[in-house]
Amino acid sequence: MMDNEGLTKYEALELITPVVDDEVCEETRNAFFQYIARHQDVRKKYESIKNIKLLVGSRCPSACAPDTLRDEIKRLIKQQ
Repeated sequence: MMDNEGLTKYEALELITPVVDDEVCEETRNAFFQYIARHQDVRKKYESIKNIKLLVGSRCPSACAPDTLRDEIKRLIKQQ
């Protein structure tokens, strides 16, 4: 992915969601943040996606699965 020049714009754009979701290694994360420090347009897209995720998370809290569902899943897993 990366060479001595760092990320391309395409690579940086493709990394926005994985970075927001914390699904990248430290090296890739660092390269991404180095890129957006120099490229305002990609940084704005990153900040927008990050803010959308925070907003959705605050407005739509996740719910726990009912105990009956968890018990059924555990039972099915044990059968395999």
